[in-house]
Amino acid sequence: MAAPTVEPKARKRRRKTRTKNISTLPPLLASEFTARQIDLTPAKEHVICPACENRTPITGILGTPVLVPHHTTPYHHRTTTPRRCSNSNRRIILDIMTEAWRAELAERAEESAAVASRRSTKVVPRPKRGPAPTPVHRLAEHGPQSAPALPRLIPLLERARHTVDQHRAACPLCRAGGRCDAGRALEFRFAETNASCTIAREQLHHQEHRRGVSAAAPKQRRFQWAAVLPAVRDTDTRRANVPATPGRPEAPAQAGTVNVPTTA
Repeated sequence: MAAPTVEPKARKRRRKTRTKNISTLPPLLASEFTARQIDLTPAKEHVICPACENRTPITGILGTPVLVPHHTTPYHHRTTTPRRCSNSNRRIILDIMTEAWRAELAERAEESAAVASRRSTKVVPRPKRGPAPTPVHRLAEHGPQSAPALPRLIPLLERARHTVDQHRAACPLCRAGGRCDAGRALEFRFAETNASCTIAREQLHHQEHRRGVSAAAPKQRRFQWAAVLPAVRDTDTRRANVPATPGRPEAPAQAGTVNVPTTA
């Protein structure tokens, strides 16, 4: 019986190009590139090569950053005579921080948006207006559902507070005292939910106060009439004993009769 043949396995290829060869050209400075020519996103660092103007990854970020070996033509343009770029394995000094690069990139984006807003745009039909969003001060009002607003908002408030705490514990920027975009958005959502809960509590308190006042009004009115009833009867009795003036008809009302209003 012949022994079973073992299929050969391919060796695992390296994910990044690693070499000890360093170009003799002077190193490049990251600060000399614009924010759009270089990308310092972690695990995605690349730069537009000054020689061939192709996007070239940067390797050795934790050690000696260099431009990976690349050709003068983009990798998706196949050619029978590829040519190695002169900036292959050339050192690059990362003399700018990632935060400064992101701030410059955001500033350039704002400037581009401002320039685009000054340009003439094509006239398009005005879209139809939909229903306006509910303001924050009306979020706590009772909607078509029968459940009160406050019991529905309290779990949302606790969930928003828990989400903010989790983000602060996981985000190094927020944990250090700063605020990232996601953390700022979560804090805004928590503040809106907290304001809605506060307004709902005030409305609930106002409704309970109005119910108490409306329930106590009939009893208080009966007590008021019972307090003034003797004085009213005494006044009616004295009015009935006053002699009539000649030429003036007497009042039809009888002494001692008082119309006391009744309440339901």
